[in-house]
Amino acid sequence: MTKIWTKYLRGTVKIKVVGEDAERFLNYCLKNNIQIWEIRRKNETELELHMYTDDALHIRTTLRHMNCKFVVLHRRGAPFIVRKMVSRGGFVSGIVIFFVIVFFLSNMVWNIEITGADPKTEHHLQKVIQEIGIKKGKLLFRLPDPREIQYMATEKMDEVTWIGVTLEGTTFHFKVVQKELPEEIQSTGPQHLVAKKKALVTDMFVEQGQPKVERNQFVQKGELLVSGQIGKDKNIRTVSAKGKVFGEVWYYVQVTLPQKTTFGTYTGERMDKHYLSLFGWRVPVWGFGDVTYKDYEVDEDENTFRMFKWEVPISYVKREIYESESVIREYTAKEAVKIAKQMGDEEIEQQMEEDSKIISGKILHHRIDNGKVSVSMYYKVIENIAKEQPIIGGD
Repeated sequence: MTKIWTKYLRGTVKIKVVGEDAERFLNYCLKNNIQIWEIRRKNETELELHMYTDDALHIRTTLRHMNCKFVVLHRRGAPFIVRKMVSRGGFVSGIVIFFVIVFFLSNMVWNIEITGADPKTEHHLQKVIQEIGIKKGKLLFRLPDPREIQYMATEKMDEVTWIGVTLEGTTFHFKVVQKELPEEIQSTGPQHLVAKKKALVTDMFVEQGQPKVERNQFVQKGELLVSGQIGKDKNIRTVSAKGKVFGEVWYYVQVTLPQKTTFGTYTGERMDKHYLSLFGWRVPVWGFGDVTYKDYEVDEDENTFRMFKWEVPISYVKREIYESESVIREYTAKEAVKIAKQMGDEEIEQQMEEDSKIISGKILHHRIDNGKVSVSMYYKVIENIAKEQPIIGGD
């Protein structure tokens, strides 16, 4: 097989050698390692044989010295095809332009299909897809791969459980599994307001209902705050108690923090390298030179080109190289306690509701053990402690 390809690439000719000393020419070829084959004697003064094109270009002078001449009977191989293509430049240019256009059209997004989503979720997903950069006409190798698109789309949509992303030809398919959210129950019937945790009542804003507690009163979890029953004796009627009851609530938080930590970080320096991968063999097209960073991390993205709906063994590879370094961070005991306090504040703030506020935070005690600082803290928070409790059976 290799021999056939070699003949095709070098090009071969079939020649007729005419002369009294034609046989001397055969000896000359054997002596000078000129490859010839399929030798036929036509008569005493004529020989027909095959040889490579580049060898044929150098035998004319030799044959002349031997009082021989040669005639080319036919030509075969790539050099002759290329010569014909060059002589017909317009036709060849048209073919090349055609394949270039087909190549780019085969690597564009032409359709986006979404299934499994209701109209509202589908509209939201379409906006998310556009934010990611997926639009009709976009080149596929400039977009993230389907797994990365799946992660980004799922992160941006709270109303879905899962989004499957596949790329078939030039079409992106998004399969959505929506969350089955329980229907919001809007209590419009009679209800009380009760305490959802133990607290000291600090303030009240009652829109409707009968208050059952006062400011500076301790209440337990589940205790009645605002009654949905108003009036006296036979004039009692039930209503939907509404309002907010703010109470002072206490939280206990414990944070453990190592004094000495080693972690990796980026220095901000980076370099990009671009490759064209042909049958797994990478050809650098931009970003030459060696990586000069001592420590670095590489983020690689590879996009395979397509021709119509089929993937071709050609891909574009982008390597992002980030310089990294190891950093040792060490706190003194005083600094560690201060950082632990900040972490405790952030933990409490994450638990707080929108209209809550911290009124005090106190460190109860701290302890240093095996290079770790453990801090115990006590917080006072003002928050709405009321929650609805339906009145069942007119109770």
